[in-house]
Amino acid sequence: MTIYFPEIYPDELVYSWLARYYIKTGYIRYCFVAEELFQNKNVRPDIEFVNQYTPTTLQAIVEKVPMQEVVERHTMFPYYGRFLSRERRNKAFAEMVQMKGNYHTLLPMPKRKGNVRRYLRYCPMCIQDDRSQYGETYWHRMHQLQGVTVCPVHRCYLLDSRVEITAKASPALTAAETVIFHTLSHSFPCQNDVEYT
Repeated sequence: MTIYFPEIYPDELVYSWLARYYIKTGYIRYCFVAEELFQNKNVRPDIEFVNQYTPTTLQAIVEKVPMQEVVERHTMFPYYGRFLSRERRNKAFAEMVQMKGNYHTLLPMPKRKGNVRRYLRYCPMCIQDDRSQYGETYWHRMHQLQGVTVCPVHRCYLLDSRVEITAKASPALTAAETVIFHTLSHSFPCQNDVEYT
């Protein structure tokens, strides 16, 4: 089967790209698209990084974007990898690009406190900009960094979606456009008055 991915947007998570593909293909259930995309159809899609994809999926990805660029511009790798030695960073990067090994053990992942649930986040102003420019919105990588609560572009507080990031979440690909319904008529706390100390 031939896979045709849509264009990937600036700062879009790979997860978001795959979720938009899922919606555009018209699959009725996640299990059908998972069988097509992932080597293990029971895998939970990695929201921050990449999964092991089928050869057909990998070919479709690299026809759009080289895998090195996918890792650098569409995963959380640059943020977490920044705190590694050059040798360890290069090893983690190579393993992620080749989808081999366990790069998670090489990356300094922030520890979660207790049973705190994390959700994909978004900026209401970015949503408006995306819809104006692309006709749809998507999950921005910069909004998903732990500890970041403000959009660096609009200086708005980020809002939680209903898409859970934690490991206990059910396997799914949820496109931002299917869960974010804000329109220009909504009022947002974006007065650009965030103070930096």
